[in-house]
Amino acid sequence: MSTSTAIIIGAGIGGLAAAHALQRDGWRVTAYEQAPAIAPVGAGVGIAPNAVKALDYLGLGQALRDHGRRQTGLEIRLRRGGLVGHIPAADIERRYGASFYALHRAELHRLLMAGLNPDTLRSGHRAEKITPGPDAATVTLSTSNGTVSETADLVVAADGVRSRLRAALLPDYPGPTYAGYTVWRGIVPAERAEPLGIPAILSETWGHGARFGSATINDGQIYWFACESVPEHATPEHDLGLLAARFRGWHDPIPGLLAATPEDTLLRHDVYYLRARLPGFVHGRVALLGDAAHAVTPDIGQGACLAIEDAVTLAAAIEENGIDAGLLAYDELRRPRTERMARTSGKLGRIMQTHNPAAALLRNSIASALPTSLLISAVGTALAWTPPLGADT
Repeated sequence: MSTSTAIIIGAGIGGLAAAHALQRDGWRVTAYEQAPAIAPVGAGVGIAPNAVKALDYLGLGQALRDHGRRQTGLEIRLRRGGLVGHIPAADIERRYGASFYALHRAELHRLLMAGLNPDTLRSGHRAEKITPGPDAATVTLSTSNGTVSETADLVVAADGVRSRLRAALLPDYPGPTYAGYTVWRGIVPAERAEPLGIPAILSETWGHGARFGSATINDGQIYWFACESVPEHATPEHDLGLLAARFRGWHDPIPGLLAATPEDTLLRHDVYYLRARLPGFVHGRVALLGDAAHAVTPDIGQGACLAIEDAVTLAAAIEENGIDAGLLAYDELRRPRTERMARTSGKLGRIMQTHNPAAALLRNSIASALPTSLLISAVGTALAWTPPLGADT
């Protein structure tokens, strides 16, 4: 019996997780990335308990625990430092079976790539066209040496929120929706982070039309993000000093983090998500995965986590049911959960980023009044996911 073949478009977190999951089940996998090289990029990423369990399923959970930084809790504060809510890690672990971890996105990429066959990844290949069929699918890719076409039993489109393959498959789909804000991200290196004495707590601070969050990640570094409500297509000046001025007067250690950040680590991205529902995640032998299927805003901390869940579910469904029935099962399992997450994230983003003082006061008052048990329940929809049977623990 011949080995099943898969083409994965996009070597981000979702694509790499899918490659890993399918290879474990004996597939011959080729992952194509349009970037000219697979290089360490990005800032930090949080891995919530649901994704920790997904990585356990893939046999990568111990690597995460070895290289990531376990967070001792989650907290929300106001710009002057007042505590809105705190959830200890022990309470989350007791209810959901795993804790939160945080690490540099490049470290997570390395973790996922380490388990792949050496010939899996092909950089410098940009997907231009997809032809789905009942028994196979063909992708046309542009390279520096011209155009090539590749056919496989399965094609996984993991090419991001602005997926070219999704647009080719669904030309009438309206595309991503602007969430109303931009996100700045930075990394404070360990030697600059140590004097700040910041504990390993996932922390977020709320203001009016702005938020700031941070987490201690691997190797003693600090990852931070700053959200600012701006009109769509605005282009705020890429200047760390101006950003520091925007958050002047916010509680410690926010000013210190910004002051300690090297300018060359500063990143900025406008936030888009898939507000409009897709008619399906599967089209013939093509499966949409991760942001290509259900991009969420960062407000629920689940973008990377849901993509890893997708990869585990896709491979497990196909392994159990065969390719065609497995793809249908993947669609049925993933669409309700991820569509709900996308809608929820968009709503939360609008609430969290409100400029209206009265609305912000109401938001703060409601969150402050919630006991810890209800705060934990509020995030339970995301964290309660469990992988299929057969996890490696």
